[in-house]
Amino acid sequence: MKQLLQDLGKGETRLEEVPSPVGRRGVVVVRTVCSLVSAGTERMLVDFGRAGLVGKLRQQPERVREVWGKVRTNGVGATVAAIRSKLAQPIALGYCQVGAVVDGGGEFAVGERVVSNGSHAEVVAVSGRLCAAIPDGVTDEEAAFTPLAAIALEGIHLLEVGVGERVVVMGLGLIGQLAVRLLLGRGCHVLGWDPSEDRREMARASGAEIPSGDDLAGAALAWSGGKGVAGVLITASTKSDVPVSQAARSCRRRGKVVLVGVVGLHLNRADFYRNEVAFQVSCSYGERTHTGPGSVRANFGEVLEEMAAGRLAVRDLVTERFSFVEAPRAYDRLTGDKSALGLVLEYGSGAVDVGATELGLGDSLGSGAGVALVGAGNFAVRTLLPAMMGLEPRPRLDVVVSNQGYQAVLAAKRFGGARAATDPAVRIDADAVFLCTRHDAHADDAGRYLSAGKSVWVEKPLALTVEEVERVGVAARASGKCVMVGFNRRFAPAAVVLRGALAGRTEVMKFRAVINAGRLDPDHWTLDPKAGGGRIVGEVCHWVDLARYLVGSPIEEIRCERHDLDGQDGGCYVLRFAGGSEAVIDYRTDLPPGVPKEQIEVNGTGWSAEIQNWARLRTEGLGGLSWGGRWSKAPRKGHPEALRAFLEATQGRGPAPIPLDEILEVSRVAVWMQAMRAGDARPVSAGQTAPQGIVGEGMQR
Repeated sequence: MKQLLQDLGKGETRLEEVPSPVGRRGVVVVRTVCSLVSAGTERMLVDFGRAGLVGKLRQQPERVREVWGKVRTNGVGATVAAIRSKLAQPIALGYCQVGAVVDGGGEFAVGERVVSNGSHAEVVAVSGRLCAAIPDGVTDEEAAFTPLAAIALEGIHLLEVGVGERVVVMGLGLIGQLAVRLLLGRGCHVLGWDPSEDRREMARASGAEIPSGDDLAGAALAWSGGKGVAGVLITASTKSDVPVSQAARSCRRRGKVVLVGVVGLHLNRADFYRNEVAFQVSCSYGERTHTGPGSVRANFGEVLEEMAAGRLAVRDLVTERFSFVEAPRAYDRLTGDKSALGLVLEYGSGAVDVGATELGLGDSLGSGAGVALVGAGNFAVRTLLPAMMGLEPRPRLDVVVSNQGYQAVLAAKRFGGARAATDPAVRIDADAVFLCTRHDAHADDAGRYLSAGKSVWVEKPLALTVEEVERVGVAARASGKCVMVGFNRRFAPAAVVLRGALAGRTEVMKFRAVINAGRLDPDHWTLDPKAGGGRIVGEVCHWVDLARYLVGSPIEEIRCERHDLDGQDGGCYVLRFAGGSEAVIDYRTDLPPGVPKEQIEVNGTGWSAEIQNWARLRTEGLGGLSWGGRWSKAPRKGHPEALRAFLEATQGRGPAPIPLDEILEVSRVAVWMQAMRAGDARPVSAGQTAPQGIVGEGMQR
């Protein structure tokens, strides 16, 4: 099947042949009939992609400070490489899709017409929560406007305006036009404003009042008899701060301004203070975590009801229709004609093999160990595969598997893979499988591939519960194959050099790691206890393993000294090892981005060592031992070295990179630390079956 992609580096908008998606519980597979181009969001993405690097930075000035922070921390070379790697990954376009259900995922009937937030592709797979059934009387083309109308509707819900109240809509693009019509349908009086005469006329034809001149606040006050309006919905796109200022000055006492678009946000306190005006930003088209009131499905359903009742007309918003095979031409129109609003892509009735979940791409470029990649997210594509394919001999990439078929194809093409697939049950002709999927799938996937006679690299964590850890251990011993977790830091040159200098020492060591982890979006899947398990089990395990490696003794006790209440899993943990050594892991989520990501200190009687962000090793009392150049800033975290050791082990040319017992030990400890973070800070003996006082899935007292 074909899917539309935007290359953010080269600026090309193109159709890509990709494997069809696979159905599963909770996921709906839909064959597309038509889709709608979002004139605002997609024009912005295409313009960004077609701009040069300087132009890209000008469009996102907030990123400049972030880039300079990375330069100070990691150096120019590493920062430029990271930017280029990010821009080298095309993205899928579109989120207004209509079609017929192929696999209902347990929620919809086969053949049922649905609208979803799926991309521009002949077949899509989306969460059932992001779909809604289309009622009779609403055409496919009309239904394609639903996600955009739902964005407007979510903003209207936040305004909390009632029948007869006066509302201003600033910005009369596609979402603004839909907002005007939805408000009028709810019995509100609407004043619309936009610099484009054509768009003003379209809103006037729908029933909105249109002021003359640029003094919107003055016009709104005059229109409301000097009282001010109940609310202002901003759907404009501009860098100017003027819209927010005028919106606030247009409001009555305790009115509300809701931002749906993108505008400057240097707020003038006086504009809001006088009438105690509230300001709120609307996020997308509804809540995604459920299907009740306020959810995406509920908002989609409300929009469709308005269409079915004849209260929301959208046909006149269609500017032009294109065949899907001409989609790139539609985007030329989008960027070349700023007046274009509704561009509809029609998919026709051609044969599409919805069962074609595998795509052959030719012979692999590699000649070394055969490998397969399951999961083609950012880490796999930007870090793991580049490091792996830089080895000699170059590994032979048999297949890349991803739920998102385009990601599998792009990764396979970029790194010389032979096949791309969406079905994890695809045939694998390789010595080793690399698992880079979401954390909750790691244990089951590792067990399945081990049972199939494959060595397995699990990109941390190994598992989310003690029970899962033990299950993988049993499968590994039964298969006789190599199991590796992506604990790359013990393979970093600085760590290897330091471990060599400490070999044979028996005195008590003190280890301390301060990690500037940064903050994630509160909705990030890593923070989801079911999908990601949390940042402690998923990331802090790195430094647990590093401490275990440098100290060289089993972990006997764990205690939590601090767990932050910021919802980001920050905290400080102390590990006690056999022989009395201790490790302090301070995982910080509140430090500024300019602070180095990792600072490691290790000391003992008469000596100390410091690893500075994996770019330098400095020591005292170890005979002048050091590593890294004076001016070096680029971190070397051991990815190539860990990969080489693993691939050699899979071919019988070396031992397991990390003994299985150590992998299981560190994985158990990480699970227990996450459990402590979840609500129990009492010390834990690492020899226990589970932490004292902690009962959770996969744990027993």
